[in-house]
Amino acid sequence: MATLMQRRQFCQGAFALGAIALSGCQGSANGGLTVHLLRKSLPPQLIRRFRQQSRVALRLRLQETPQALAHLLAVGNLGTGVLSLGDAWLAEAIRQRQIAPIPKRLIQTKVDWAEPWQSFLQFISKEDVLWGLPYRWGATVLIYRRDFFAELGWEPRDWHALWHPAVQGHYSLLNTPREVIGLTLKSLGLSYNAPPTHPQLRERLSQLRQGCRFFSSDAYLQPLMLGSTQLAVGWSTDVLPLLKQDPQTYAAIFPASGTALWADLWVCGQEPDRAALDWLNYWWQPEVAEQLSQFSNAPSPLVGNLTDTLFHRYIPLAAPTALAQSEVLLPLDMATQKTYSALWQEIFLTRF
Repeated sequence: MATLMQRRQFCQGAFALGAIALSGCQGSANGGLTVHLLRKSLPPQLIRRFRQQSRVALRLRLQETPQALAHLLAVGNLGTGVLSLGDAWLAEAIRQRQIAPIPKRLIQTKVDWAEPWQSFLQFISKEDVLWGLPYRWGATVLIYRRDFFAELGWEPRDWHALWHPAVQGHYSLLNTPREVIGLTLKSLGLSYNAPPTHPQLRERLSQLRQGCRFFSSDAYLQPLMLGSTQLAVGWSTDVLPLLKQDPQTYAAIFPASGTALWADLWVCGQEPDRAALDWLNYWWQPEVAEQLSQFSNAPSPLVGNLTDTLFHRYIPLAAPTALAQSEVLLPLDMATQKTYSALWQEIFLTRF
């Protein structure tokens, strides 16, 4: 599951949490709350506010990658703590009973989100419990160099740009079968979550492989910055810092036909105690959700209007319907996973 559903190798946020993490280690080993999360993923001012409001002795344990967090959960050391888990690992965590359901009656904010989150909510919500609380999200986007496309006289607006003759040999892809096969299905007018059975899928993937200069899940921005590539498929949390740093050189778009969405969730190893509930409910406060969306590179799913967020400011929606047409990647059954693996091995690994 983790192989096919790999999302990000590194999460680049807007703020450092080092000093806050150190100050959070002063609580008693038998009290307070331990939270495991990605480094640089939360604004420090919101952490400080939580401490002031809750009076909880908070200990932050920082990890560099989503994979490291998933591994920590798998080895069973979570205890009464809370952990940030990427949606790619949620199904396996549920299957392996690594996490405990959270009673809905303990959550103060009503779970009532519009599309494109409905299918995801149906997955995490079972009767009177939730398997996790999504607190931030991101998307797969296209980032490109402005000068290259200015010379071409057009700009990419959708996935079809990857098959345009002018960009062959000039783009990079994520080294992630779920993303690449999914965007190819999307380019064929299908869902990211559709079975990989379209008669044109194999040929279209072969064309994509032939035109791809580089594929990586953690170093795809370096070739773009060096000018070795002119276009890249990437994750919004990686892309946003580069756009803010040099908006004259780079631009990014949210593909007009929709894209893949990911979410990070707070999960618990056992039914949350009072300190854990304080933390869970804090991130679902409307004001906190708004500020998380303003001051980090991943907005809260509780914020429906993205007009004023950094996300919308730097990666504009290509069309009003782009977000509504986007999808959370849902778990694949075993047969579909095998098909994905076979396609990836045959087309991208054997000949690349």
